[in-house]
Amino acid sequence: MSRNLFSFRPLLPWTLLLSLLPALAFPQSSGNSVQLADENTELPDYSTYYEGVDAMDAGDMDRAVAAFRESAENGVAIAQYNLGVLYFSGRGVEQDYQQAYRWTRMAAEQGFVNAQANLGTLYYNNLGVSDGWSTFWPISYFLRPSRLKEAARWYRAAADQDHGQAQYFLATLYESGAGVERDLVKAYQWTKLAIDNEVPEAEALLTQLESTMTQAQRMTAESDYATWVLANRG
Repeated sequence: MSRNLFSFRPLLPWTLLLSLLPALAFPQSSGNSVQLADENTELPDYSTYYEGVDAMDAGDMDRAVAAFRESAENGVAIAQYNLGVLYFSGRGVEQDYQQAYRWTRMAAEQGFVNAQANLGTLYYNNLGVSDGWSTFWPISYFLRPSRLKEAARWYRAAADQDHGQAQYFLATLYESGAGVERDLVKAYQWTKLAIDNEVPEAEALLTQLESTMTQAQRMTAESDYATWVLANRG
């Protein structure tokens, strides 16, 4: 099963960078709770990031990249994520998967949910996550299991934040046993959550799972699904 980093709608580079990113320029917590800042909390400065957004809207990609880089180097997660998107797509910069990985990982480690989902896909496709001899067969073959585990870990981080595509990709890993122990109950649970988030591919996976699972497995999966919804969606 192959997948492209920006093949799914929420992460299309042109749409996301040109319209959705300005609306996402707020600190994200690593969980679902809202964290309020007090007088001792140092909040990120988004002014340079917004300069990059304005420059991109004006068609000045050189200025946009420079502004995003400055903001990213100052620790702003959404700017780091933007740089990852730009380096992956080759827009405004020379395409460089290693740089895409570098900046995407920085944003992911700060809890930025789209970056976590993208990082999982970079690991799944082995794009930019390694260099040197480790990129060549057979070394790359033997490193594949560890990369799949990393893909599952980052998909899970995003899925826990209710990211639909990450939930679907995590479900496919549980269904196939790639990067995780095969578990149809968990695959079913994450597939249903992805369906709630209107991921179209999840419907076919659910049908496939329903044809292979026992009634007891489905009952357990439905219970796990309901428990997750109550805990994470109120």
